[in-house]
Amino acid sequence: MNVGVDLTYIPRFVNKEKLAQKVLSKSELNEYHLSVCKEEFLASRFALKEAFLKSIKKGILEINLNEIIVVKEDTGAIHIEYQKNQFPASLSHENEYCIGVVIYD
Repeated sequence: MNVGVDLTYIPRFVNKEKLAQKVLSKSELNEYHLSVCKEEFLASRFALKEAFLKSIKKGILEINLNEIIVVKEDTGAIHIEYQKNQFPASLSHENEYCIGVVIYD
């Protein structure tokens, strides 16, 4: 089992529409455009995707981030979907930071 963790500084993601296009899947991009706090949404998805890459021991240039999908369940829990597989994930926000954790088993 591998665990990936990424801590992200939310203000880095203010006015980053081009980055959103590269990082977010189609469904996430729709959520992003409806989001009240776009920088927090984008930063959190970036953190989770970075954590996922760390858990599978891949670099950021090896996989297109928009192919990794963060899914929010009806319960509020989240998981990562990649190539039809699901991976447990967790996300937390505090002030100007968010942290993503992903488990690859």
